Amino acid sequence: MRKIFLLSILLCIISVSNAQTVNSKKKNSGPYPKDWVLVEKGGYFGFISGSGKEIIKPQYSKIHPFDEYQRGWALVEKDGFMGFINNFGKEVVKPKYSKIYPFDEFQRGWAMVEANGQLGFISNDGREVVKPKYSKISPFGELYKNIAAVEQDGLIGFLSIDGREVSKPQYQKVHQFGEFQKDWAMVEKDGLLGFINGEGREIVPPVYTKVNPFGEYVKNWALVQKDKLLGFIDFEGKEVVKPEYTQIMPFGQFQKDWAMVEKDGLWGFISMDGREVVKPKYEKINMDSTVMAKKKRVKTEEIKDVN
Repeated sequence: MRKIFLLSILLCIISVSNAQTVNSKKKNSGPYPKDWVLVEKGGYFGFISGSGKEIIKPQYSKIHPFDEYQRGWALVEKDGFMGFINNFGKEVVKPKYSKIYPFDEFQRGWAMVEANGQLGFISNDGREVVKPKYSKISPFGELYKNIAAVEQDGLIGFLSIDGREVSKPQYQKVHQFGEFQKDWAMVEKDGLLGFINGEGREIVPPVYTKVNPFGEYVKNWALVQKDKLLGFIDFEGKEVVKPEYTQIMPFGQFQKDWAMVEKDGLWGFISMDGREVVKPKYEKINMDSTVMAKKKRVKTEEIKDVN
């Protein structure tokens, strides 16, 4: 009787041990949909149902647990590339990416992907919303709300939150938004300066060698230099005074709302509405010497360099 009792205990221990081993293997293999069985053929993995029907043909070198990246999806690897299958047995993202980042890191419902060393995005419905062609992508809203800076071939552009390329990569440098004007950022291209707005749209083409702050000489105007000549742009980006003067003196010296200008060695006047009220044709215009001594001329070489 004692021998029978001990044998019963031993059988129970073996049964529990085997159950733990089976559970351990199940846990290591990862969670799969109910009634799915992982199968292997020729070093590749797939799934059959509990009734023996082939759900997914063995074709993947690795199948990760479901729900790790997204509910109902499993990351799969094939020929060194990554994609996704869903719990209906469908390949929702073809394995063509060398790396897939977690969803929602950069944009809700999106995952960054990498292919051939270039970055893009897929959505949580399996669509490629941004083709992998950028060497760098900054988080949305980092420079300005609803846009992300991207880099391609060493040049900077912008994406909108819906994946559209609102500004193709073309700038060597993008300054901080709001430095010169609210919702504007200065950009540099081929050594020249211009501005984009908060939507990434170019509102002042990069054609100027130097740009002064707005309001420094005239309210809502900024002094600009192009080909060593001076002019003004307004707060809407319009060129209100074409850069054609070698010197522009402060407004109000000679007459209220007028500024003396020099062109080809001759003097005249512009008004605060941008008109040339007196054509530069005079070799000299006499002004009170005391006023001249106190007022400082704005010369080409004195314009501020923002670089």
